Amino acid sequence: MKNPVELLTDEVRSFASENGMELSGRLIVGLSGGADSVTLLLMLKLLGATPVCVHVNHMIRGAEADADEEFCRQLCLGHGVEFHAYRVNVPELSAKLKKGTEETARDERRRIFSEAVKEYGCHAVAVAHNMNDRAETLIFNLVRGSGPRGLGSIKPVRCDGDVVYYRPLLCLSRKSITEFLSAQSQSYVTDSTNVDTDYTRNYVRHEILPRLQRINPAYLSNINKAARLCAEADDLVSFTANGYLSSDGAMSADSLSRLHPATFKKVFSILYERQCGEALSDAHLSLISSFVKEADNGKRLCFPSGVDLIRENGVFRFIHRTAPERYRAELRAGKNEIPGKNFVIFIENADSAAPHDSYINIYKLVKRIKISSDIIKKGIYVRNREDGDFIVSSGMTHTVKKVLGDKKIPSSEKSGYPVICDGEGLLFLPPFYVRDNVRGDERIYLTYCEF
Repeated sequence: MKNPVELLTDEVRSFASENGMELSGRLIVGLSGGADSVTLLLMLKLLGATPVCVHVNHMIRGAEADADEEFCRQLCLGHGVEFHAYRVNVPELSAKLKKGTEETARDERRRIFSEAVKEYGCHAVAVAHNMNDRAETLIFNLVRGSGPRGLGSIKPVRCDGDVVYYRPLLCLSRKSITEFLSAQSQSYVTDSTNVDTDYTRNYVRHEILPRLQRINPAYLSNINKAARLCAEADDLVSFTANGYLSSDGAMSADSLSRLHPATFKKVFSILYERQCGEALSDAHLSLISSFVKEADNGKRLCFPSGVDLIRENGVFRFIHRTAPERYRAELRAGKNEIPGKNFVIFIENADSAAPHDSYINIYKLVKRIKISSDIIKKGIYVRNREDGDFIVSSGMTHTVKKVLGDKKIPSSEKSGYPVICDGEGLLFLPPFYVRDNVRGDERIYLTYCEF
């Protein structure tokens, strides 16, 4: 008959195999010194892995944190395991970044693990979340009003950029973990902040979960089952949503109108996360739903992250909001090119100008106008359009903003759109309008060409 260590090791081996974890070879192990991470280290050794332990001292608990670091160092030394310690002054960094202590600590661990994977030649990071952690996270997300993704809680395998995270202990309860350590007479450290119920997770752990046992003794396995089912449902919706996404990250308005609400939300969640690495809230998704139903071409919905959802030419896409690059160039006789722009402007004497057809054979759009030589003498220039620009043509005032909207110019092109000016204002909004009273002696041809 197998002893507890062998039984639990078999359980972890089976769980890892079912979830596609490759536990052989070099693996980064997040080692805090607590019961969970110590169990993870010993378990991986039993399963034939080569652990490379990384300990992050957050410098929050002073001497206690230093003692935890030393415990981890000695534990690895005793088991012949490679060990690396990192120190990050989380309280100081948290204040500087104006972020919560827990969030800052988590972000720093992820950064360090990501660097360690590459530096020490490992193929994945193993962390020690267990069944209790998964149940606590589900309850925390439930009261926040999360959907299937949040209720899926902690997944056995997760990719963070190009780093893969394994959680092989997710099949074990905290009780099983302490039994595993007791069977080997293995000590571990206890973080004194784990009993402070001012922390939300600790409150869930010490005040809420124990009460659920009165409802159903099998609450822990049942909550984990619910998390797994929610994660599977979310994966299915994600798979379906990805089938509607084009390679360039755009969604046609016609396709969106036919989507189930769950798929609709997932489509935009995926697109948004690709752009800025953040999740969309349900409130944002509701705004998107209303926007998509009503948005005309050129309209945009702005998000605090600096990303905008825009509709142009019948498709929706997320783009990063950037300040327009300002440019201004004086126009001289001959060919005028603006570096990085898709147009050229020719200023020629009408008597010696190249034939209009010669430009049509080269460029995809050609617009030629006649202007007075006096205007050229005083100087003209091209620049990108600005707020408030307008042009008077055929006795009517046209704002550039409205013209570009009416002509269905894509939003991404509007800020850099060229206008040609002289000392009196806009002279030519190519290729649409020419200002009144610019022809005069009509001695000059101005030819605007796009390629």
